[in-house]
Amino acid sequence: MREFRWRTDRDAVLGFQAEIYETNFPGFRMGPTFLRDYEQQIRQALRHPSEHLMVLEDEEGLCGFVWVSLITTMVEPFVGYIKNIYVAPRLRGRGYGRLLLSAADEWFRDRGCTKASLDASVCNPRAIAVYETNGYVAVRLRMEKKLDGAGELPPGC
Repeated sequence: MREFRWRTDRDAVLGFQAEIYETNFPGFRMGPTFLRDYEQQIRQALRHPSEHLMVLEDEEGLCGFVWVSLITTMVEPFVGYIKNIYVAPRLRGRGYGRLLLSAADEWFRDRGCTKASLDASVCNPRAIAVYETNGYVAVRLRMEKKLDGAGELPPGC
């Protein structure tokens, strides 16, 4: 694991986004506007001391990453927040998610955080299981409904 490098890692991390978002948000299809905006957010994060990206690399290249941030909420003055995390399908179930979560925890602790948080999609039970085995518990429930003419939520979500 190492720190994210813009020139060498940007394309791979952007390439992971289709699977991340299309898995977690059924019906979503990533387009060029989404990728451009996501790229801008990464560029801004690299300039901000409250955000950090780390990548996993093996002999085949980049195979995972975690994007962390320090946030303030209405009820918490200082929380570590995992904005995004990914492990390549060929490496899942081998402890790499745990490694990324552990690196996030260390980064948070080094900055004085006493709590880490993340959002998880109910459409991705495998990710939820990884988070739960690493100490995360559900403390909130976000509910959604589609408004007039917007269609239905996908089955199972």
